Amino acid sequence: MAQPVPKGAGCFFWCALEPVKYLKDPLVAFLLIGAAIFGVDAWRSSGPDVVRVGSLDIERLQDQWQMQMGRQPTETELDGLINAHVREEIFVREARKIGLDDNDVIIRRRLAQKLTFLTEDVALLEPPTDAERIEFFQANAGRYRIPARYSFSHVYFSPDARAMPREDAIAAAHDVDETNWRTLGDSFMLRDTFTDVSEADVRKDFGARFAGSLAKLAGDGWQGPVESAYGYHLVRVDQRTPARAPGYEEVKEKVAGDLDAKRREDANARYYESLRSRYEIEVER
Repeated sequence: MAQPVPKGAGCFFWCALEPVKYLKDPLVAFLLIGAAIFGVDAWRSSGPDVVRVGSLDIERLQDQWQMQMGRQPTETELDGLINAHVREEIFVREARKIGLDDNDVIIRRRLAQKLTFLTEDVALLEPPTDAERIEFFQANAGRYRIPARYSFSHVYFSPDARAMPREDAIAAAHDVDETNWRTLGDSFMLRDTFTDVSEADVRKDFGARFAGSLAKLAGDGWQGPVESAYGYHLVRVDQRTPARAPGYEEVKEKVAGDLDAKRREDANARYYESLRSRYEIEVER
């Protein structure tokens, strides 16, 4: 039998207490909590996503740089680290929005990479034409220039073993010949004869100054002294192949690979800018 509704002052207390009974119902409580969560989510979704780079984030970026480079980053380097962090955060969020992190235990950087891989795949769906490759080759001709190559021998004069290594090299230049050159000078950590090496190889082994001087040596026979990162050398250039610019057909496979890489890079840059415009960036210094 239904309980009669009190009248008068009793109605006030009954009306106030009756809804409390329903709040104790688990289903009602669940629905109310769900509605609240939905409301908060709708409110948050109404504005732009915010990427907040806090002081702790910046400190972490600085610490990572310090561990890798052995020093604190400059302001320019720190700006680069922050931009890279923002880029990564945006890619991670977008990757999660489309479910790339489902059942995936790979770190967040990998999620950002997955999203860029999708962009790259789309960018390469339509292969470039030969005309586009040739245009890219002509616009980047310096990249494909074939460097000079050398075959040479040298006699080394060490500043650690001699008081005046340069003067000793000058004096030895008057006596050096094809029969005694291996007996002159000091021991060297590398070879005393190099065959068909590129200018880049020479720079790596002897330093930029030596490589630059080697390119300027004219004539045959022993010349010098030529300074390197290690000391002084008498040098005999046995063969010199000048640098040259190749034709397209000679390097077309490398051009094709480089153009694909450039298209991937451009596609990722455009995609990132389209994503970034949807985010509000806040950097706390």
